[in-house]
Amino acid sequence: MLIYNLSLSVSDPYFRRYMRYSLAKLLFLLLICSFPDSLIHAQTDTSFIQRVMHISRATSPIDIDGLLEEDAWTEVPRQKGFWLQSPRDGERASVQTEVSTLYDDDGIYISAILHDDNGQVVTTLKRDNFGNDDGFVVVIDPVNQNINGFAFALNALNAQTEILLSPNNGDDSWDNRWRSATKTYEDGWVVEIFIPFKTLRFDKNNLEWGINFVRVDIGSNETHVWSPVPRQFDPGELGYCGQLIWDEAPARQKLNVSLIPYATVRSSKNFTADEPSKTSASIGADAKFNLTPGLNLDLTVNPDFSQVEVDAQVTNLTRFNIFFPERRQFFLENADLFNRYGQGATQPFYSRRIGLDPNGNTVPILYGARLSGNLTEKLRIGAFNIHSKTTDNTSGQNFTSLTSQYSIGVRSNIKALFLNRQGYDGGSPIDGDYGRNMGGEINLSTADGKWGGQAGMIFSAKKDIEGDNRHIYGRFEYSGEKFRTFFTLQNLGENYFSDMGFNFRINNFNPLTGEVVRIGYTQIGNMLNYYVYPKSDKINFHWSGLENFITINDGGLLNEWYTRIRHFIFFQNTSQLRLRINHIFSELVFPFALTETPLPAGQYDAWEFNVQYNTDRRKVINASIFSVYGGFYNGHKFTNILDLNFRKQPWGNFSMGYEINRIRLPDPYGNLDISLLTARAELNFSTALFWTTFFQYNTQAKRMNINTRLQWRYAPMSDIFLVYTDNYLTLDRLRPADRSFVLKANYWL
Repeated sequence: MLIYNLSLSVSDPYFRRYMRYSLAKLLFLLLICSFPDSLIHAQTDTSFIQRVMHISRATSPIDIDGLLEEDAWTEVPRQKGFWLQSPRDGERASVQTEVSTLYDDDGIYISAILHDDNGQVVTTLKRDNFGNDDGFVVVIDPVNQNINGFAFALNALNAQTEILLSPNNGDDSWDNRWRSATKTYEDGWVVEIFIPFKTLRFDKNNLEWGINFVRVDIGSNETHVWSPVPRQFDPGELGYCGQLIWDEAPARQKLNVSLIPYATVRSSKNFTADEPSKTSASIGADAKFNLTPGLNLDLTVNPDFSQVEVDAQVTNLTRFNIFFPERRQFFLENADLFNRYGQGATQPFYSRRIGLDPNGNTVPILYGARLSGNLTEKLRIGAFNIHSKTTDNTSGQNFTSLTSQYSIGVRSNIKALFLNRQGYDGGSPIDGDYGRNMGGEINLSTADGKWGGQAGMIFSAKKDIEGDNRHIYGRFEYSGEKFRTFFTLQNLGENYFSDMGFNFRINNFNPLTGEVVRIGYTQIGNMLNYYVYPKSDKINFHWSGLENFITINDGGLLNEWYTRIRHFIFFQNTSQLRLRINHIFSELVFPFALTETPLPAGQYDAWEFNVQYNTDRRKVINASIFSVYGGFYNGHKFTNILDLNFRKQPWGNFSMGYEINRIRLPDPYGNLDISLLTARAELNFSTALFWTTFFQYNTQAKRMNINTRLQWRYAPMSDIFLVYTDNYLTLDRLRPADRSFVLKANYWL
């Protein structure tokens, strides 16, 4: 079936078009490879040698105050000689950074002295906002398998961020306990960190951990690393960590149990349903059990996610749904075990299917249990069971997942997955109301991470539905310093369902009949990127690329062909210029109701040009300007997006965004003007007290909303939230839709 879906005759005009694009890519590659070597900054391969650090027991107690006055710090050698990682690599950093490590029975201590004569750039005191400030990061891979790890980051004024690391991904929504302190001086700043063993997941018999230290120097727009990392990778890339050698195994931790109870008081009113105001109170709790140093059990009863920030609205001019990221804490730790199957946004597991309806509204959850982590040095497992309540609009749902990941080689693994959604009526399962997925994949990578490949197959099961129920996918990629490429292929049968996943394309809506028709498809994607690093004081690098994505519906119908040629310039002062030319071919199977008169089914061919300029993000006032002009189906579209940011270092950040799409279509399809206005204000009174207000006005959704949130972290991992949300409809006039006020408090025991 897969071969049939891909079959195109040599005489087919789409086949000839594909060959022309392939030849164009080959000529493009030959052209960019002809750049003279004198324009390229050479990389010193010998610099990418893994560094080694020995860690010893502290000889005296250490107070986390940023002063480094304890005798233990004076007795341990300091590691120097950091390397430049961005914008160039293979050479020593221009400013000095010194790091040391110690440990005791409870955890690891890290200190760093960061020399700097230019002062520090700090844009915020808010947690989980690392990246735009002068900062320091500790990267730890306790299992030393180059697959999963932890990053603990802070800026020069001690605003913390914790990050879960997995291949090609870092999730800064994760929270856990650790302590840090900083001190700033005229000639630099000092960092002192304590990371409890209970926060990490490790093998108690492993005496070699992966570790790296990353310094972000916004003033010079440079990134420095202790153990060298090639510039084509993220500086936190686990495959290039140095080695942390223990003189003895870390102390075996007792069963670590954390209880996080919460209490919430909520007042709300639904104006649309003309209901009276309601006031309610609820309690619940999360619990964490570290069964072993590498295996964690999470439990939740009556969880409440009212403190999670609302989704940012977007303009959607496509025929398909938009993928929104997960923000709820319970679903984040070891999330890669469950959600890294599939290809792109087509995933069998998408945690927002649990506890949220298709519009993002909350569906109450009764309980949840999740077991995840390392069972052995090479085997990671994950399992969860979550049950949602029956509501007026939905039946109760039980969600179960089992997954495993076995490491092979240095950076490769084999994975298996089973998912089950079961509908419930009260305490009884509803016969036939289920959706299941099962399958696995293999991920291969060379030791240096430059060459990689993937192959996977997932099947679905539903009552009375058989055949065409597979999702087959594969990927090949290469990430070199100058040249990078990938080729992807996936095929989905029309009877492939993913009740717990995200599959935005298989459902096709016919606005004339109101029907949703499932159509299987094959998708091909490929990309060529080339990077030029000139010897220049103004330009860090050029990025040229050519890519295209093809969708072929079952039966051989070419449904969509998207091609892009682009050239980006990244300047030393952090500004960027991005130029793109896009070609879009679409074959509408059904009419597309973008306006009151749907566009008819048929073929559409369009070109568009866009330009984007981002100003120096270090400035007090900075902006991003993005404009697109070109064809849009049988008409034209002109898009302008402006994002303006202002900061008052370090306590205030204020931003405003405006997007307008002007669509002009021939008669009788009409014209369409869509606007999206956003505004955000963040006030940081300290590193523990934050106030954020977010305003959105969307003419496409005909909605306006305001969300304002005050957060006080009064103790480690313990917060009080005040959240006010006000939603309005803007159909014929501005009128309230719903309003809520929430007071929530939790405490980490």
